[in-house]
Amino acid sequence: MAPHYQSATLIAAPSYPNSITWSSDNLVAVASGHIVTILNPAAIEGPRGFVLLRPRDPFPIGVVKREDILEPCLVPTSLVRDTELCARSISWSRQGFTPNSGCLLAVCTVDGHVNLYRPPIWEFCAEWVEVADVSKLLFNYYRSINFGEDDSPDSIPQEKANSEQRHEMGCTGELQGPLSCSDLGRRKRKPSRLSNLSVKLLL
Repeated sequence: MAPHYQSATLIAAPSYPNSITWSSDNLVAVASGHIVTILNPAAIEGPRGFVLLRPRDPFPIGVVKREDILEPCLVPTSLVRDTELCARSISWSRQGFTPNSGCLLAVCTVDGHVNLYRPPIWEFCAEWVEVADVSKLLFNYYRSINFGEDDSPDSIPQEKANSEQRHEMGCTGELQGPLSCSDLGRRKRKPSRLSNLSVKLLL
């Protein structure tokens, strides 16, 4: 009688909740340490692919150096205790994004980098090929718009622009001071057009 389960050997045990995921084209990715192993459930002991994670330089946005993460002054504010590079989360795309109509694999590491990988179709190797660095693309986009901050001298704050627009329309949006009954009594009322018309009709 055939067993109801199959075993696969990994280099390390998965340590995060999103470390194991199943694709729609029947592949299983398991993130363990600095390697993501791609298994085929139809041949669990057969050929397998892998994604090897490599250290990347942090983006220049005020990050802390890796060797300074465990300093006493930073430990209370540090959210990550892992000093070694490893996969934090993995996820499959929908089917049809690769040249062989397969799925792309997105890998998020503990240092905040997200990369997309495809299976090696033309390459004679087992390591999956990196398609795009999503983190780098996002960083370049925000850098192109100066991270949403416009420091040019020609720029006008939105509140100031709205205030000037209200002033041009004759509506300041606020009263200059409170009105009293005496102020209302001293105001001269302009005769309306209807009252002038009625006076002319009476004459």
